[in-house]
Amino acid sequence: MAATQSTKKGAFSRRVAPYVPLALAALAQTGVVGSGGGTGAATPAASDANAVKCGDAIADYQECHDNYPTGCSLGGKYDGYLNSLKNLLFDPASPPRHVFAVSNLVDLEKQLPPTLTKANHGQFKPQMNALGEGEVAALSGYLYYAKNGGSESSNCLLQGPEDIDFHIGIGGDASLAGKALSGQQLSPGERSQAVIVEMTPHFRAKYAAAWNLAQVEKAVGRQVYVVGQLLADNEHDDAKDDCAHAQHGDKCWRASIWELHPVTKLLVCDVATCAADGAGSGWVALENYHAQTGAAAGRAAPASPAESVPPATGGEKGAAPVTPSAAKKPAPAATG
Repeated sequence: MAATQSTKKGAFSRRVAPYVPLALAALAQTGVVGSGGGTGAATPAASDANAVKCGDAIADYQECHDNYPTGCSLGGKYDGYLNSLKNLLFDPASPPRHVFAVSNLVDLEKQLPPTLTKANHGQFKPQMNALGEGEVAALSGYLYYAKNGGSESSNCLLQGPEDIDFHIGIGGDASLAGKALSGQQLSPGERSQAVIVEMTPHFRAKYAAAWNLAQVEKAVGRQVYVVGQLLADNEHDDAKDDCAHAQHGDKCWRASIWELHPVTKLLVCDVATCAADGAGSGWVALENYHAQTGAAAGRAAPASPAESVPPATGGEKGAAPVTPSAAKKPAPAATG
């Protein structure tokens, strides 16, 4: 399939670089980040994560991710370092170092570098790593919605259903989850209270072949426990998209730019309520979840977990909690 022009206004890098050598592609794509994650263990240096132009007729996700570790676009204008993080492969057995609630990720946005823009992620690699970016983390909440991610530079602008991300909204309000579970459509304002987690095509192909959008949609409205790489998607670091931005408007559509990306595990609660830390009975792996219907589904709002998630709780490695600090300043406009 040939790469096609994206309709989204993407971020752009500060320079357009030549084609990334295949040796770098091999480093980024064959190395799997080991158990426990790690801050960019297989990531090229920020100075080497160049934005590039797409070649002709990129066939599929495999050709894209074998040859373009930062993805590509028609103009070669996006944040290459951000895409290099999005395109990492993690061992799905890697345990999370923190368990977050949705509100924790909203609070964590206050610690982002105040001069972060859509185009300069790599300049803040040490600061972002200190916030936990690049580590495997977990998110406890409710699945509000799921949709195709569409054409994106991280996936070489491909559009086939096997070649794109799944964008999944995770919220923290049990009553809104109950509304979604009953089949009602959440309003844009309600959906905007969710943070985004993303299933990438090359992770699905390598580790989770049973994941597809229809399977994810079966879990809409249910309590979920999601594991994946903690990542700040600065492509959406603006008032138009980010409801945690200091100058956001009433049409922002996501609760924070913090994501889990790629998702490495998703558990669905198959009973009224499950433990917020993903432990105990009632949890079912997404690929084994069969949505109940009718009276058996418990169409009333799901019960809130008996124990809420404390701010950024330590996981198996006992990492120190993340605590919010000064509010983020409005980001200056990206220039190029």
